[in-house]
Amino acid sequence: MGPSKSFLKVLGLLAIFTLAPATIYFLYTRTGGPESRKELVFQRNLRFALMEGTDTLNFAPLTDWPWEKVCALTNGLTDKEVDEVLGFEYIGKAELHWMHRPEYWTIVFVDVEREVSWGKARPVTAIRISRAGLADLHLPTDFKGTCVDRQSIQARLTRAPAAVGTSPVTIRFAS
Repeated sequence: MGPSKSFLKVLGLLAIFTLAPATIYFLYTRTGGPESRKELVFQRNLRFALMEGTDTLNFAPLTDWPWEKVCALTNGLTDKEVDEVLGFEYIGKAELHWMHRPEYWTIVFVDVEREVSWGKARPVTAIRISRAGLADLHLPTDFKGTCVDRQSIQARLTRAPAAVGTSPVTIRFAS
């Protein structure tokens, strides 16, 4: 005689209640959670701004979250180099899983440090930028990245002939 129907139902419910939170957590962390929404909105807004054809770019209207400075980071940086460019120890570096890939560079929006329930926190929003799909990054020689205040940012755009499937735009940050 096998297990009763009631026992199998209870076993099924236990499996659902055990696996559902793990599945939700996995899907949430693998898709980026709320940060991925910010990335999608910013990339869409950046694409529209690049299509305007202007020579400069203001990042403030492209975002709907608060920030005081924006930093551009090239790929392949070590944790120490990321901290040096940002000017503080960024605890979310592990989330920058694309940093080692040469086809991406990173924009990091940094807000003021504020008091939260567990102590002090500095909101940071990191967004990957596809060199071929959106725009390439140009930094001065030997620079790993640069940060510019919200009020003084002047991202200069240059355009050059490019192959199909490659962005013709290069962004240069200057303050």
